[in-house]
Parts: sequence; structure tokens; C-alpha cells
Amino acid sequence: RLEAGTEVTWDFHDFPGRFPVQVIQNIQNKKIVLKWAGEWVAADDGMNTVTFEFQPVAEATRTKVKITEAGWLSTPQGLTGAFGNCEGWTGMLAAMKIWLEHGINLREGFYK
Repeated sequence: RLEAGTEVTWDFHDFPGRFPVQVIQNIQNKKIVLKWAGEWVAADDGMNTVTFEFQPVAEATRTKVKITEAGWLSTPQGLTGAFGNCEGWTGMLAAMKIWLEHGINLREGFYK
């Protein structure tokens, strides 16, 4: 569970290895704040901060999800890293939406 003060591990098929993720805040149905290590980050601890914000819309029949990731250096490498993670979050949201609404796993067979 993503409970504040815990550490979870994520593993991505397209980026092999385990990634430790620190859970900073979890306000049910409203906000999740995480920290994880990255290359080309500005923070002294080498961590980026990822914030997921959830807002009900259309009389709570839908949810707006906003993801921000802060801490990248303003260098060509930092910008490349930020853009790469942006692509990853976009793909994750698209896959989750299709799975939740239609039961289709967009990533099934993707890595064969």
C-alpha cells in the first residue's frame, strides 16, 4: 500500500531493475506524493518528487488526474529525463483508463 512514511519498490519491464519509492503523503482520493531517485536531478538527496492529484468532475462520474514531477536539472540531460518520465506517466494513465473502462490490458504482449 502507498501509505505515508513507507517505501515501496516498483519494477518496470521496459526499464529493468527495482526502483525504491518513498511515500511522502497519501490523502485518500485526493493526492499522493512520492519521491524516487533519478539522474540529473537538482535536489541534494538525488530525488525527484512526483505528485498525483485527483479531482472529481462531472458530478463525480469521472476523475481528473494531474501528475507533476519536480526536481529535474535545467540541462539537456535533465530535460531529456523529464520528458522521458512524462511519456511514461502518459502511457501509464492511458493503459489504466482502458483497463478500468474496458478491461483491456494495453501492455499485454508489448514486450515479446
